[in-house]
Amino acid sequence: MNVMNAAGNSAYDAPQPLTSRPDNPMLGLPRDHKIRRMGARPLLFRGAELAMCMSFTPELPYWYEMNIYRTEQQTFVLAIRLFFQSDSERDRVRAWEFDTLPALFSQIETYDAAQDVRFDFTGDIARMSAAELAAQSLDLAARVAAARLHFAGLAGELFAEMDAAA
Repeated sequence: MNVMNAAGNSAYDAPQPLTSRPDNPMLGLPRDHKIRRMGARPLLFRGAELAMCMSFTPELPYWYEMNIYRTEQQTFVLAIRLFFQSDSERDRVRAWEFDTLPALFSQIETYDAAQDVRFDFTGDIARMSAAELAAQSLDLAARVAAARLHFAGLAGELFAEMDAAA
């Protein structure tokens, strides 16, 4: 996982003017953002990225990326992106705007990665035995548990890095 959050300018601090930081001149520079969302209008704002983390691992078929922004209106934006290794899968983006950081953190803590698990039922349900149905159910349950664990690990590392920078 990779977390970008400059020490000495914790996301817990009171809002400060949006300016670049000497340790990373790209962090903190306000710019226009357009986050496209599935099933919703794009989220448009001008602001700066406060933190970014990702869970990319070459062995896994998917990974998450989280971005936290502060807008010029002193609100906060959270973007959770799900990327897939396979070109046959479509990447997904969810994004929200919050008035406070605690509300944003609550969204991270309560985000259920089970919603990101796609399940394609194979076979004719009317002809399947109870054992075959149970096997499909167990496969789905395992994939849901793996997605939740994967996202929880990323969220935990993000919070740990933010606490360390505070």
